[in-house]
Amino acid sequence: MSDAKSTSGIYPRLCIAYFCQFAIWGAWAGALGEFAASFLKFSGGEIGSLYNAIPFGAVIAPLFIGPIADRYFSAQKVIALLHLIGGLALLTCGWLCFSGHQSFPILMGLMLLSGICFMPTMGLFNSIVFKHLPNANMAPRVFVFGTIGWIVVNLVIAAFFGGAETPWFFIIAGVVSVFLAIYSLTLPDTPPKGAPAPGEKSAGLGVMSLFKDFSFVIFVLCAFLASIPACNYFFPALVPFLTQRGYPSPVALTTIDQFSEIIFMLALPFCIPRFGLKKVLLVGMAAWSVRYFCFAQPYFAFALAGLMLHGFCYTFLYVASYMYAEKVAPAHLKASAQSMMVFLLLGVGQVLGGYGYGYMSEKYSPQHTNVTVAQSQLSPADDVSLDDYAKATFKVPIPAWDDDENSAFQYLDLAKQVNKMLGQEKEESKDRKIDLGKLLDGKPLTPATIDAMDESQLIQDKVQVSQLSLSGINAIFVDDVTADVQYVKGNLKAFAAEIAGKEDFSLTRDDWLAAQARDWKSIFQFPAILIAVCFLIFLAFGKAPVDDKKEE
Repeated sequence: MSDAKSTSGIYPRLCIAYFCQFAIWGAWAGALGEFAASFLKFSGGEIGSLYNAIPFGAVIAPLFIGPIADRYFSAQKVIALLHLIGGLALLTCGWLCFSGHQSFPILMGLMLLSGICFMPTMGLFNSIVFKHLPNANMAPRVFVFGTIGWIVVNLVIAAFFGGAETPWFFIIAGVVSVFLAIYSLTLPDTPPKGAPAPGEKSAGLGVMSLFKDFSFVIFVLCAFLASIPACNYFFPALVPFLTQRGYPSPVALTTIDQFSEIIFMLALPFCIPRFGLKKVLLVGMAAWSVRYFCFAQPYFAFALAGLMLHGFCYTFLYVASYMYAEKVAPAHLKASAQSMMVFLLLGVGQVLGGYGYGYMSEKYSPQHTNVTVAQSQLSPADDVSLDDYAKATFKVPIPAWDDDENSAFQYLDLAKQVNKMLGQEKEESKDRKIDLGKLLDGKPLTPATIDAMDESQLIQDKVQVSQLSLSGINAIFVDDVTADVQYVKGNLKAFAAEIAGKEDFSLTRDDWLAAQARDWKSIFQFPAILIAVCFLIFLAFGKAPVDDKKEE
């Protein structure tokens, strides 16, 4: 009776903890990139380094923190200390950005400290969840609140704290982290196991003893290799892929991933008792491979199917891997086993995946992404020196063709819809883009259709040379104060002729999109094949945990 009472309230308490855990990560992960580019003026490499703070944190810290929790201190106390330090680091980032004293080296150091403190808590929270839930197979019902926390914090920041236009997201993340540091002390005590029993190896080194089991080696190898082309390969590619293929409302489409993750996270507890962890992991690997083969196809329906598979991909690979490690590790090594999985899947795997996508995106880069506008065709602005102007050439983006933000898929952009309901909808910035879809109205792009284009649609807001050269957001053929429609049309003809390879061109929307798109078929086929190999190896040699059939 007392045991029932002691476990009756544990589920909501763990749900709150997991909600806050991913709210910390989601608060800055959704906004930092745009804020750093638009307001801090950081380079792409610098922004990528800031985001690598999390995977590098997973590489540096967990194998040290897990053994400490296993041997010396209660897991909830270690979590409290780590989240306190990490929260203060994030609050300092926000304070520096608000005060105008931010610099890349300082922010990078603080973000790395935050990542080192944050990532070990993933494995420690997992060990608490698995220890105190009456049935470990029900852990996904706790983990789903991490996804919900990620969604909710992004909606709150977008609706009430300026989204990516202010550094409030750092403050929110820091406050939640400090709160979780205090709250974690109220979680059920998860004491260390102390010194190992005679014949058992100490935590840390002892976790390596698990690799004596061939089936465990196969599991770790397949899960790790599958994680390389998984999340940190997939997420940087997603919006560029959807945009360059010309699919409607690309940013809004990405929220399909979140909804899918919630659904399949809730389904996982029903699948494990019926099919076992080996089959669940096989489904997760197969889902990643099928998703990438879908993305390699040039059809919108396949892209939608790939997005909807995200729940299978994340939950049935990552969450199931944590559960597998929990089942096979002895009691005195459970925290270390979780730390090891975080180290491999969220650390080394994500780092390699990020670099892998960077390499593939460069190797299969678009044929045409911009046009060079010579300085002789532009008039110097008052705030640009003549010396700088004389050296200037400007590379600017090609115009969109059917950049359809009026699609029904726009309603998947939850932050935008919340702002609309609150009466805080922001005026959409046109970025001075020329929308060829509207101008051509279904016709191909030819010299004749260009000549027929209306001047008011081609030349919109007047822009300064300094804006054109520094930000690169202006429409490709918009001149400054002395804009001339023939100049605009001449650039459009020249660029279209470059794409077609001849002066007498006739380009369709597909031709135009293909010219500015990476070779997504090659980018997605290679990881699909790698994960398919992992699937076959685990199918042939992998085994379910010994007690997998015993738990209900």
